Amino acid sequence: MSIGKLVSFDSSRGFGFIRPEDGGPDVFVHVNDIGLDEDELRQGRVFEFDMTEGDRGPKAVNLSVAGGQPSPPPPHKTKHRSGSGQLNAAEHKRLITELLLDASPALTAGEILTIRDRLTVFAEQHGWLDA
Repeated sequence: MSIGKLVSFDSSRGFGFIRPEDGGPDVFVHVNDIGLDEDELRQGRVFEFDMTEGDRGPKAVNLSVAGGQPSPPPPHKTKHRSGSGQLNAAEHKRLITELLLDASPALTAGEILTIRDRLTVFAEQHGWLDA
């Protein structure tokens, strides 16, 4: 399994490219090979994927949002809070990931995961998250 950030996606043509976090050339991704709805392919989002050799080089298949987290619905439709008014750890991680992607698209997947995990531990230590 590889991890990388979607650097481009042309929805009218059905393809784009993922930049692997461990370096190397960008990996081709086609809408027919991803296993996700096309609307989940947003530039800057970090994905886990399997890599295979396509006709013209490496090709990403079986995409999932990095960290095994479910893909978030659009922000204006999301109900994030539990009954106590606090986020649970999974909701917090997802929101932090989206915030980091929006704030700094140049962050690598590894950097995002490290920052996100440290912020989650910090929030848990201060009682800011639902158990």
